[in-house]
Amino acid sequence: MVTIEGTTLSVCPNCAKFGDQTSVPLKKQPGVPAEILRRLEARKKRMTVRDVYSREGEETLVDDYSERIRKAREKKGWKQVELGTKVNERVSIIAKLESGEMIPTDTVVKKLEKALEIKLREKVEAVAAKKSSVVSKPLTLGDLIRVEKE
Repeated sequence: MVTIEGTTLSVCPNCAKFGDQTSVPLKKQPGVPAEILRRLEARKKRMTVRDVYSREGEETLVDDYSERIRKAREKKGWKQVELGTKVNERVSIIAKLESGEMIPTDTVVKKLEKALEIKLREKVEAVAAKKSSVVSKPLTLGDLIRVEKE
């Protein structure tokens, strides 16, 4: 089994080099029902250790999405009504998105990116937190507050 672009496929060895090896399928053993083999494979997949904090390759909404939407719409010469019609959303939704009052859902982001020919998502690079090997004393309230002498 190989994962290619997020889809798990059973492919030949030549095509396997284009994806990531996910699991080796259990061999069909005589006397063992296929359902049991499927469940064992699912359990094996479930029990593998995953890094839940890994956000590698994840895309997130840009901070200035409202400004990008408004500028792209104005560049095309469309009114909010026209953009709403093209992406099949209400005008009030478009207005709230452009003012920043509302965060668009993934489906709305896809529709807007396609209609306006813009990019509203960007990849987030994982930032490794540097651990200090020096043992320091814990912070106190006095460390956080600057006391002014009168």
